[in-house]
Amino acid sequence: MIDKSDTKGATARGRKTFVATALASVAASALLSSTAFAESPNVVTTIKPIHSIAAAVMDGVGTPHILIDGAASPHGFALKPSQASLLEGADVVFWVGPQLTPSLEKPISSMASDAEVLSFMDVKDVSHLGIREGKDFDSHDHDHGHGHGHDHGAEEASHEEHEEEHHDEHAHDDHDHDKHEEHAHAEDEHKHGDSHDEHAHDDHDKEKHGDHEEHAHAEEEHDHDEGHADHDDHDHDKHEEHAGHDHSDHAGDPHIWLNPDNGIAIAGAMAEKLAEVDPTNAEKYRENATAFQAKIEALEGKIEEQLHPVEGKKFIVFHDAYHHFEHHFDIEASGSITISPEALSSADRVADIQGRIRDLEVTCVFQEPQFDAKLVDVVMEGSSAQKGTLDPLGTGLENGPDLYPNLLQSLANSLSDCLKG
Repeated sequence: MIDKSDTKGATARGRKTFVATALASVAASALLSSTAFAESPNVVTTIKPIHSIAAAVMDGVGTPHILIDGAASPHGFALKPSQASLLEGADVVFWVGPQLTPSLEKPISSMASDAEVLSFMDVKDVSHLGIREGKDFDSHDHDHGHGHGHDHGAEEASHEEHEEEHHDEHAHDDHDHDKHEEHAHAEDEHKHGDSHDEHAHDDHDKEKHGDHEEHAHAEEEHDHDEGHADHDDHDHDKHEEHAGHDHSDHAGDPHIWLNPDNGIAIAGAMAEKLAEVDPTNAEKYRENATAFQAKIEALEGKIEEQLHPVEGKKFIVFHDAYHHFEHHFDIEASGSITISPEALSSADRVADIQGRIRDLEVTCVFQEPQFDAKLVDVVMEGSSAQKGTLDPLGTGLENGPDLYPNLLQSLANSLSDCLKG
């Protein structure tokens, strides 16, 4: 005969054992989760698009921090004391570079001195474009190349135009030693005066490898020293650095993330840096970067189809932040309202842009949510142009791995909708 009291006791003990086991399992899972999170790198990013790419690469491992959030502009950003602790505790810092956020250069170098710092302007696979120039973008008059990717040939052609415009008297035959020497002499007079004539002559006659320091100094002072490009491989490299092709010289348009190919390159560079810092999760970072690439490439094809009908339509941007996007998708702006978004535009510049909107029959003028729209209204007075909004940072988008693809799609939507009229 079975004692019911014993049965009830066994059942109770079984329930207690089950509950205890379940609680232990939950506690173990929580401990593993917290341990894994604690062991993931402490990653600090600067702007929302870079934070988004980092969030995609770190998905399932950890969550990056962000410094410049909301509608804050990176160009004039001031680090708050409460944000300094993020840099001080960082294992990795991801940023575009001092070209975009010059105010963060010193804080990052001092407060995050023990962190791995990756500037995406210096990443090998990132494509670069020179700062757009000409009366419609600033006070100089260049005509930059057009097309997909980094068009070295077009930029060098533009560089040669600048040489001809400002230094016609220095033109020379690359294979004519005497003319080259005359050019070096004239150039030295231009920079240093007659007292340095002997120095210019010595720069040519000395052994090249014994005189790199003086030659590099002369090239740095001369704005466009293309005449030295044919000396040797070293001098050619110096020329390319000066022309903005070498990423380490902090030259070029810093809005690199708006080229989707650059977004993919940034994700890949992040994955490799994180794999180096956190080898335990290396495979996960690389898997995430591969998935991110597939997602962006699919989106890229969609945007190309979307923008194709409005290619050739004329539009003006608030400031020249979109060249990488325009250049990649073959839809170029006709000018910018401001040279710098933090600086007031002169009356002459406003008049010039008003005339350009009228003369080119500009279809759309774009404002930005971070800045006062009154200036846009002023330049549009008397025209039939439509007003649209472009946001290079995704200020109104929710932070996270989806922000970056949503940002690219948002730019395409704004351009397409406004340019269709």
